[in-house]
Amino acid sequence: MNVSGELAAGRVESCPVCHGTEFFIRKDFPQRLGLLMVVVFGLVASVFYYFQNIVATFATLGSLVVVDALIYLFVGRVTVCYRCRAEFRGVAYNPDHGGFDLATSEKYDA
Repeated sequence: MNVSGELAAGRVESCPVCHGTEFFIRKDFPQRLGLLMVVVFGLVASVFYYFQNIVATFATLGSLVVVDALIYLFVGRVTVCYRCRAEFRGVAYNPDHGGFDLATSEKYDA
């Protein structure tokens, strides 16, 4: 693996694994765990709603919003290469690397 000078300096301009130049930024949180949280909180809220406990239903959904906001505030960012999906943690934020773009991702998935 060729570690570029930019990566050694704390920023990513080209991927040292595949030499790709297109990246996206996402929160450094396991997506499956986030989905599991939504499903579990949704099921619990559905049970409360079934028993006509509206206050508990909205309290459950509200607590999910609070947990999500805390995760958003305290979890860092990770830069991901579109081509090989290599993840770079602890690098400087680059505003040229936006959020995930499906069209760019499909270009490399084909």
